[in-house]
Amino acid sequence: MKSTLLLLKEHAVLLILVVTSGFCMWYGDTLRPALRYDVDAIAAGEIWRLWTANLMHTNAAHWGLNMAGLAVIWTVFRGQMMPRWSWGIFWLVLAPAHLLLLYWFAPSLRWYVGMSGLLHGWLAAAAILDIRARYWVGYLLLGGLAAKLGWEQLYGAPEQVSALIQAQVATQAHLAGAFVGAAVGLLWPSFCCSHCHGQHGPDCVAR
Repeated sequence: MKSTLLLLKEHAVLLILVVTSGFCMWYGDTLRPALRYDVDAIAAGEIWRLWTANLMHTNAAHWGLNMAGLAVIWTVFRGQMMPRWSWGIFWLVLAPAHLLLLYWFAPSLRWYVGMSGLLHGWLAAAAILDIRARYWVGYLLLGGLAAKLGWEQLYGAPEQVSALIQAQVATQAHLAGAFVGAAVGLLWPSFCCSHCHGQHGPDCVAR
């Protein structure tokens, strides 16, 4: 029982996101109109959409793709921040911030749902945290992410993905998420970074 509770505590942020977004997906037809990112609704003051849109999805395939990405990123990078609930704060900051960028700089994107922008932001933050700790793999991750984003901006996302999720892939959200994630990675306080405490590597460059 004790080991189960410790396991739940260790992965609490992941479980909350999976369960909450799964609930939103299951009742998507009912919840989506009130919770999705919608430019006109946000302009009218419905700012909760800046958080809830990240939990909504177009269909089960869209949700499954995002959850698979979330699980991989969590498995690889969750040890970068301490304590684990710091990732909850990270989500609460990144979720609205990257959608605000869309609202200000991509007004042609009238609505959006999904966690892909958030996941790209998480990858960017992870790369920056590794770079701060002088891990060369951070440069590879950042370079690979930049190449993917550049390709998407020039040529768009694969048509097969759009067909699978039954919507156009919002590549603008990927770019906005990565930009904000990189900024958060640069500004993240050292006392909440496991790298900076020497648990997984040398001290961080940024203090």
